[in-house]
Amino acid sequence: MIKVNGFTLIEMLFTLMFIAVLSLFSVTSASFLVHKNEQQTIVDEIKTAIQYAKTQAVSLGHPVSLSPNDKELNWSKGVILTRMQSKTGNNPVLYQWNWHHPRWDITWAGMNSPHKIILSNNPVSAISNGHFVLFNTRTKERVELILNRLGRIRINQRNNLIT
Repeated sequence: MIKVNGFTLIEMLFTLMFIAVLSLFSVTSASFLVHKNEQQTIVDEIKTAIQYAKTQAVSLGHPVSLSPNDKELNWSKGVILTRMQSKTGNNPVLYQWNWHHPRWDITWAGMNSPHKIILSNNPVSAISNGHFVLFNTRTKERVELILNRLGRIRINQRNNLIT
C-alpha cells in the first residue's frame, strides 16, 4: 500500500482561516497608522507655519498674520502669511503654504482675532492665543490644538471622538 503525503481539507481550511484573520489585523492596523500619520502631519505643518511666522515677525520688525488659504475659513487647504501694515491697509503676502487634507476640517478660534493668528515682533505681546479644532469628516474624530501666547502647541486629547 502506497501512503500519500499531503494536507487534509481541514488542515487547509484552518490555515486559510488563520491567514485571513492575520490579514484582517494587518489591514486594520495599517489604516490606523495612516490615520495617525495624517493627523501628525497636520500638527507638524501648523507648528512649522507658526514657527516660520514668528521668525519672520522678528526679522522684519513688523507684526505678521497667519490666515487660512480658503475663503470658507477652513485651514485644511493651506495658510497665508501676510505682513500687517496698519498705515496703508495693504497686507502683502510673504509666504503661502498649500496643504491638501480633504478628510479634515481645520478651524481656528483666537482670543484677539477670531479668524487669523497675529504674531508680533514684540516679545511682550508675541502671539494671539487660541485653539485649532481638527475634525476628521470620515471618522468623526475631534482633536484640539491649543496655542499659547509664546507659540507653543499642546494637543488636547480629552473627548476627541464625537458620537
